[in-house]
Amino acid sequence: MLSFAMVVTEVPVEQLAAKLKSYLSEVTGFDIRTKPLQHVALPYFFSRQYALYDLWVGSAKFTAIFLQHSDEFRPAQFLKHLRQVPVIDPDDVCVVAQALPAYLRKRLIQQRIAFVVPYTQIYLPSVGMELRSRSDRELPTSVERYSPATQVVLIHGLLGRMSKPVTPLELSNLLGYSAMTMSRALNELEASEVGKIERVGRERLIFFPEDRKILWEKAFSRLRSPVSKNERVFLRDVQGGKLLPAGMTALSRYSMLAEPFHPEFAVSQALWKEMQMAGIETIPVEDEGSCLMQIWRYDPRILVVEERVDPFSLYLSLRDEADERVEMALEKMMEHYL
Repeated sequence: MLSFAMVVTEVPVEQLAAKLKSYLSEVTGFDIRTKPLQHVALPYFFSRQYALYDLWVGSAKFTAIFLQHSDEFRPAQFLKHLRQVPVIDPDDVCVVAQALPAYLRKRLIQQRIAFVVPYTQIYLPSVGMELRSRSDRELPTSVERYSPATQVVLIHGLLGRMSKPVTPLELSNLLGYSAMTMSRALNELEASEVGKIERVGRERLIFFPEDRKILWEKAFSRLRSPVSKNERVFLRDVQGGKLLPAGMTALSRYSMLAEPFHPEFAVSQALWKEMQMAGIETIPVEDEGSCLMQIWRYDPRILVVEERVDPFSLYLSLRDEADERVEMALEKMMEHYL
């Protein structure tokens, strides 16, 4: 069964097809191909209003239907037209438009008609994709707190691991997130004027030209502790696991402080879930042979530094500590990295 996409346009179809291809490639990371659809008998009214293309998004195949007269587009009328063409299943329609007013996009969502508006919005529920991004003339909306993925991108840069501008797809390969999530991260950073966004053709690239200290200070108010919750377990139950020293244990290795009696480790939410499924026992209070497990909002191993959590995340996790010795050790550590 074929799936279908429609594009609203007053520009040449070939130009809009290229724009669609570039946008989908950037945000999905998939190989995107388009090809004019030929040898399909269509009613006259249909061929007058629409131009058809084959569209591949990775291994998924669609038929792109380019709208010739965008000012005449009405979702209800469009569905009636589709029902008059036997090769089109209305349940598989995906609308991809050069531009659609917000009220029309809302109506398409209400009717669960999938659509893509390049550089504005994607709604593809059948493949689990939903993304709002910037239009060509609009800035992204600023946020009070960065998402965990955005924080990872920023710290990746602070660690000096971005020697050149990179695309969302390149960040996806480096950090293990989807290209779409990395595109959202670029939106957040651009909106807060942290880092620099360049555009080469239809691709966006990010880099951090600022001095590390300036970058850290600009972003600091939007950063949060990576720790979502703490759990206590027996050390014997986690020895040999993929654990990174965190908290006071990590700080002792960045400073002259003594290691805590009860070690502290950081794990991702995914790894903690695996431990729970394996039946790990949690204990309510400190006990002999116990350790503290920090469950992080992002995978601490992405940013690992010398087999311990990175110093920037560590600082964020301990910045509310009232102990003066801890405060001094944190400041000393940050002086080294900034």
